[in-house]
Amino acid sequence: MQDLTFIDIWASIPGDIQTAMGRYAVALVLLAALLIITKWQNIRVGKKLLIGTVRGTIQIILMGLILVYIFNLSDLLIMFVVLTFMGIFAAYTTAANLEKIPGVFKATLPAILAGSLSVMAASVLFGVVEPIGEYVIPMGGMVIGNSMTIASLVIDRMWSNAQKQRSLIETALSLGASPFQAVELTIRESLESGLLPNLNRYASLGIVSIPGFMSGMIIGGVNPIVAALLQVVVFIMIFLASVIVGLIISRIFLNQMFNDRLQLTVPPQGS
Repeated sequence: MQDLTFIDIWASIPGDIQTAMGRYAVALVLLAALLIITKWQNIRVGKKLLIGTVRGTIQIILMGLILVYIFNLSDLLIMFVVLTFMGIFAAYTTAANLEKIPGVFKATLPAILAGSLSVMAASVLFGVVEPIGEYVIPMGGMVIGNSMTIASLVIDRMWSNAQKQRSLIETALSLGASPFQAVELTIRESLESGLLPNLNRYASLGIVSIPGFMSGMIIGGVNPIVAALLQVVVFIMIFLASVIVGLIISRIFLNQMFNDRLQLTVPPQGS
């Protein structure tokens, strides 16, 4: 049997995949430029960018291969099992990105699952989302993805502010304030800053921001008005889930910041 050469293997790949691989290779050049810039400016995200690119590429290819089967799902139980798995992975990813902060996974897992799955369940129950995989899975993915973002921002802001404002928080505690009262302003600011990117996208919807979900439906033959209205529905679901997740996670994460004697356990900045 004659050994296959690289040219033979390449020739056996469909043309559209060859084109996509070529564009991917060019994009890797842009990634290399990005890594050089971050290294030059001492922005410490290079390792995460590189790992994220490799892992993200593998994950999205695998997901693409099974999307046909997922989109054809009609069993709601299986759909919500898939969403649960996505939520668990989102919590794990958040914890990995905030690895220097203890207790992140314990706080993010129940918050993301409770916030995102409750919104998806209510949306299906009230007929906002059609109960088929083609709608439930991608919409749920967007809700979970944004829930992961808000979770990261809330925890990071709460932790960093506790480090910077340690003396103020301890003073409030000594005057009789509860842990929640001592960091209430931080929680509110965290939620507002976490919602700001999506609020900007919401305000510029259709003019500056053209969401991929709506574009994909239009390309797939869906009426543009239907696609546009569904996109607004998705944004409302995202906002609702984000607020629920932010409120839940801020309460749970307080247990990681204070001990049983209501003393702040967050180390001072720089320690």
